[in-house]
Amino acid sequence: MSARPLALAVAALLATTPSAIAQTPAPGDPGTSPALLDAGLIPVRKHAPSIQLNIIGATKRNVTDQVLPGYCKPWALLRANAAKALARAHYALRKKGIGLKVYDAYRPVRATNALVAWAINSGHPEYVGTKIARRSNHNLGSAVDVSLFATETGTELNMGADVDDLDGSSVTTNAKGKALENRLRLKRALEREGFRNYSQEWWHYDFHPLGPRRIDVPLGC
Repeated sequence: MSARPLALAVAALLATTPSAIAQTPAPGDPGTSPALLDAGLIPVRKHAPSIQLNIIGATKRNVTDQVLPGYCKPWALLRANAAKALARAHYALRKKGIGLKVYDAYRPVRATNALVAWAINSGHPEYVGTKIARRSNHNLGSAVDVSLFATETGTELNMGADVDDLDGSSVTTNAKGKALENRLRLKRALEREGFRNYSQEWWHYDFHPLGPRRIDVPLGC
């Protein structure tokens, strides 16, 4: 084999290693549009491509059992300062063999309205204002729903309850053993970078809201 084909073969092999795959954004992952850029939103993986994404609003695997309005693509975006802080937390955790997995970030206002309507129509108005906010920092691009995964296997760590569980198991300190340890590990890592946990949801973190302006630009629609 000549030098050039050999070099191409080696390059192809390296491109398929697990570490290379982990650093490669998913198709369409920058997840930007002129309107989203104008709103000051950037992809959470711009500064940390190995953050995992599982954007449940773009699937039926959320509390409503329906794709949320405004989630045409499984994109995860935040304000630039929040995205950079999330990346710093992710890389600090990676030194310990752990990474961040994002379930939701910027959320269009229409999706928040749909969640409120679902709570009322399903006979759970008590969720509104506690589990489901009428005015969410997600609508500002300054909140993120996030968990932990093991970088060696890609498997999510035991957090004691699923993201979007609406019972008492979602309370950050309402867990035991490894689950509580993992929740507190996530909390310490994000709080070091300026995030604040919502104590009723172990997965929800806010980052310095920038003002009252809410955003209703759909994701990839």
